Amino acid sequence: MADEHSREAWARATAHHIVDGALAASERSGGKLPSPDQIALLREIARRALWHIPNSRDEVRKLVKYLDIENLRQPNPFDDDAPGG
Repeated sequence: MADEHSREAWARATAHHIVDGALAASERSGGKLPSPDQIALLREIARRALWHIPNSRDEVRKLVKYLDIENLRQPNPFDDDAPGG
């Protein structure tokens, strides 16, 4: 269990660095965040990552459930229907 927790913590921290680096490399938004370029980049990163995961269909279902739960806690400020968004 400790190995799994350590692995998840490492993966989360590494993913933060990778995504933040990709977003920084694509900053051409002119002030509007996220820019359409950044959204396209993130979508393609997610597709590519999912392609390499065995049973990606199950992983996507888990991610959708996770995102639904997280959105109940705190909506993403960039979502169209979020308060103030």
